[in-house]
Amino acid sequence: MKFEDLFPYSFKSLRRDYGIPEPSKVGLIERCRSNDSDLCREMVAAPFCLTERQMLHAAERYLLGKSRSGKTIYWMIDRDDRCLDGHIGNGSYTADTWVSTLLINRFPKHFQFPPIRHCLFGLHLLQEKGEKVAIVESERTAVILSELFPDFTWLASVYPMNLSPDNLEPLQGHEVTLFPRTDTTMTTYLSWQDTADLARSRCHLDITVDDTLEKHASDGQKERGFDLLDFICDSHHGCDP
Repeated sequence: MKFEDLFPYSFKSLRRDYGIPEPSKVGLIERCRSNDSDLCREMVAAPFCLTERQMLHAAERYLLGKSRSGKTIYWMIDRDDRCLDGHIGNGSYTADTWVSTLLINRFPKHFQFPPIRHCLFGLHLLQEKGEKVAIVESERTAVILSELFPDFTWLASVYPMNLSPDNLEPLQGHEVTLFPRTDTTMTTYLSWQDTADLARSRCHLDITVDDTLEKHASDGQKERGFDLLDFICDSHHGCDP
């Protein structure tokens, strides 16, 4: 994947006006690859305590990158291996940013294009039909749980509007389970249930919504908006692989 292939527009005018050199033959994703981002260090520390081998395996599969500040870059790559964007941060959507946003802010006059398309994080991992797919909200949670529960292929929606029937349609032929985070009003659970119903009727998906957190999370855990990884670690005082 070359730098110029990351987004659907040309960089010729940028190179001419700003003196940007021709892109390296080494792709952007490969140039950013790292096993030393904040997430990689977090995975091998408490409470997760993954082995070095597990961390490296997860970083390789998800093609994790690292920004200059050490934050993790989560690449959104579709089923055709096209990189649509990169999400930079610690897995908390509201506190993070996007590669596309950085480029738009840096070169505002030269970026006139339709809205950036996003897909589910981890979509590039799907191979043959029939795989069991689990979807959570946070990329961080998906990456870590992929080593704790490898029977599933773990994907992440990243932000609410990205969990849509259109983005779920590529999962046809797979057994899909959604794991929404919990809250005191069941808002997320009910929203994901509605999305699953639409995907089931429009795309004929084999899709269900797991209610473990709604049934078993404490009031305090619901107030803090726990997701599946939070719940496992809090309930077992650490995640033992």
